[in-house]
Amino acid sequence: MAGSPFQGVHGLSLDGHGHLLASNLLGHSVHSVDLRSGAVSTLVGPPLGGADDVTLGPDGSIYWTGFFSGRLMRRTPDGTTRVLAKDLPGLNSLAFRRDGRLYITQLGRGVDALSEVDPDGNKPPRQVLANPGFLNGFEFGTDDRLYGPILLKGQIVRLNVDTGAMEVVAQGFAMPTAVNFDARRENLYVVDAARGELVRVRAATGEKKVVANLPTGLDNLTVGPDDQVYVSNMVDNDIRVVNPADGSIRTLVEARLTVPSGLAVAPEDPDERLYVADVYALRRVGGRDGKISETTRVLSTRLNFPMHVSLGAKHMVLSSAYLASVQVLDRASGEILRTIPNTNGIQGALELADGTLLVAEAQTGKLVRVEPTEPAKTTVLTEGLEGPVGLVADTEAKEPGVYVTEVRSGRVTRVRLSDGSKQTVASDLQAPEGIARHPDGGLIVAEVGRKQLLRIDPATGRATVLASGLPIGLPESEGLPPGYVPTGVAVGRSGTIYLSSDIESALYRFVPAP
Repeated sequence: MAGSPFQGVHGLSLDGHGHLLASNLLGHSVHSVDLRSGAVSTLVGPPLGGADDVTLGPDGSIYWTGFFSGRLMRRTPDGTTRVLAKDLPGLNSLAFRRDGRLYITQLGRGVDALSEVDPDGNKPPRQVLANPGFLNGFEFGTDDRLYGPILLKGQIVRLNVDTGAMEVVAQGFAMPTAVNFDARRENLYVVDAARGELVRVRAATGEKKVVANLPTGLDNLTVGPDDQVYVSNMVDNDIRVVNPADGSIRTLVEARLTVPSGLAVAPEDPDERLYVADVYALRRVGGRDGKISETTRVLSTRLNFPMHVSLGAKHMVLSSAYLASVQVLDRASGEILRTIPNTNGIQGALELADGTLLVAEAQTGKLVRVEPTEPAKTTVLTEGLEGPVGLVADTEAKEPGVYVTEVRSGRVTRVRLSDGSKQTVASDLQAPEGIARHPDGGLIVAEVGRKQLLRIDPATGRATVLASGLPIGLPESEGLPPGYVPTGVAVGRSGTIYLSSDIESALYRFVPAP
């Protein structure tokens, strides 16, 4: 499947020269988008460009926020890039006031706050307000009040940053994620992520009107001098332009996938339909034709940003380090049956025949059992793994076990289910992540550090390179577990191998020679 320059597009800002600045959080980059052609170029690449939101300063410098890195960054017009502030977990939105003062919010990762920061990075941040309720994408009005959404309360507020006084402008939203003023600075445009609505709000009265209906998953917006509204959607990984005068919509940047990571295919499925953990959605993709047949979206459902996926006889198991949880779904209906929190850098997860879950914890190096009870009871099967990421079962063997990739040690390890004993199957690999069983019994492994796809004989450990020079392996970001966005591997009953490309936001298929 063809890819995208983005891995989930987020904050937007116009540069005044015919281009749109767009932030790419998981892709660790800040991009420029031509407003006429939609062509995308990279302004700041990995690892410094991991941006949740982006804006222009008074002198033309570009400022952006690192949600995971906790860093506020600045790139001056001469191309110099530097860290202005750090140790700000959950760093999210930012905006300048007319007098040049800069404000940022932190939300999630244990923090909920609004602060003022020095645009030159010479003074430490000063907290203005604690626990506002997740103040997200905001902008200052001509009255020097900050206007923005309180995500957890479904409100748009007006905030005096000098006193901390806050009043509600409009409410009744499901999940408002960002606001921006129109050209006359009289109306606010609001994106509602859960409903997929672009709403115009009269700033003076709070009167609301839905201007356009869009897919759910809207993240941010910016408004041009002609009142055209540019809207980002992190689920669809695209940017659309709305004409509020008539509600017409056109696509500026298009994508089919967002951040494809974990993959699974049912061994009994002759059509080899893939389940794709696309971080912002769970998608069903035709293995033979690449057509997307079904999408379950985050924000508008209870889905928790899936990064791994595995299949059992009746259930599907999703795991997410993003929202620190394991979810068990009914394969037939897609209904979410269980959500189990796990804050230990959770990676691969799979279900055994008795309903027990096996879960890899990258931060603790443990493989744990989660019993099919409520509340969930967890016990350690084994520990001492170095960055466990991918799991694949070997339950039909005389001594049932599970194979684990260790991204830090470069090993593939077999763990016996009866007692947790470990056996090294292969070593000296560089950052192995995704793993799957081939119908011939071999292990198919994505060796991300060498950008290779391997077949490993589980009996001898001998590795054969199947493909090399692959576009896999986004750079790691500070504050994230190893292999955070995993490269997924799946194998169909025909022996066809499927691989996810996080760099290109694409899927690859490797068909066995006739």
